[in-house]
Amino acid sequence: MCVPGCGTAVDFALTGFGTVGFAIADQDLIYLRYIDKSGTFKTDSLIGAQVEARFNNEWGATVQMVGSAPRTHDDGYEAKVRWAFLSYRPRNDWLFRAGRLRPPVLINTQNAEVGVTYDAARLPAEVYTLSPVYDVDGAAMTKTWELGNGELALDAYWGKSEIRYRLPFQRSPNAAQVLGSVGLPADRYVPQDITFKGLILSHTSGQFMMRGGVHQARVQPQPAVAETFAPTPFPAPPPFGGVVYQPVNPQTRFDVTVITLGAEWRPGDWRLTGEYGQRISNDTMLGPASKSGYVTLARGFGNWTPYVTYAQLRSPSDQRRLYQDLNTTPVPLGAQAPPLSLPPNLHEVFADILTVFDQRSTMLGVSYSFSPTSKVKAEWMRTKVGLASALIDGDIHHQSFNVFSLSYSVAF
Repeated sequence: MCVPGCGTAVDFALTGFGTVGFAIADQDLIYLRYIDKSGTFKTDSLIGAQVEARFNNEWGATVQMVGSAPRTHDDGYEAKVRWAFLSYRPRNDWLFRAGRLRPPVLINTQNAEVGVTYDAARLPAEVYTLSPVYDVDGAAMTKTWELGNGELALDAYWGKSEIRYRLPFQRSPNAAQVLGSVGLPADRYVPQDITFKGLILSHTSGQFMMRGGVHQARVQPQPAVAETFAPTPFPAPPPFGGVVYQPVNPQTRFDVTVITLGAEWRPGDWRLTGEYGQRISNDTMLGPASKSGYVTLARGFGNWTPYVTYAQLRSPSDQRRLYQDLNTTPVPLGAQAPPLSLPPNLHEVFADILTVFDQRSTMLGVSYSFSPTSKVKAEWMRTKVGLASALIDGDIHHQSFNVFSLSYSVAF
């Protein structure tokens, strides 16, 4: 095919991929928006198509569309353009991209939706939920250096995303009403404009790969988010008096710095993978600060690859302490009466909208490859929740639950 006026042929390549996945939990909760005791296909199932156009040795374009569960609400399905960028490669060691793209933040970020490219039934949520979205509208640059038997690559990117961040609303069915009564966002999905930028350094040599990155996100929530919930004395003997927590210092924007580290070693049929992610949020206690990591050990036996993964995700101590203080401080009876008329579960609702994480998971699974483009996976995951976890809807604290997953992935 020829673009009019170009005088040269354009090469097109069409590829597709998809996963049908079922997951079910054994406790009365909702994990990752959909996984519950009834089971769901929504968490892991998707279908996608990608078109690549090569205009010449330097210029190209890529468009990718994915149909899956929606990112901005809990009902139905949606089809969205994930990638739509123009690429320019003036030399083999330079690559420039502009448009909607996905930088290589984690080892499997760019191929996360192509299930045949990894053995896990589900990439560890403890690490891969570091960001609510990895696709940005912006630009990226990649510079590579050949180092004997290895390669060094530096990626830099900048971009923006408009998202709707999902609040946990863990326990109280009237949480939206309570939040609205004190002037806080009452919708489960809060609109946010995010500006991303980052640097990523990767090194590959034979069986070993390392990657590290520093990223910054400037978040502009709509409406503003409080810096913290501050205790205010309500003067009277308890239980009529006590302490009332109030949102203070509204923030129209706040910054989150993210540090990522990862490595993978493939000696023979063995594979050892580990990744670490840290979110630093200094502007608000309501930001998603955390430390997380996982390690996976896998071994291939012909077409079979069993694996074991251990993952952990935890918020800083001051954020967990605020959560505990809110949960253990009753709303004074005097504050529940006019003229304040505060709801009796006000502090509980405040606690539930904090993005607090305290969980660890062990996954035992196996994959079977019918071919390089066809793979079935099965996994048992046991997750222990400590204080709380914003990845879970439900009143679960200091408890464990199990998730059983079965999926089939294909590329074509």
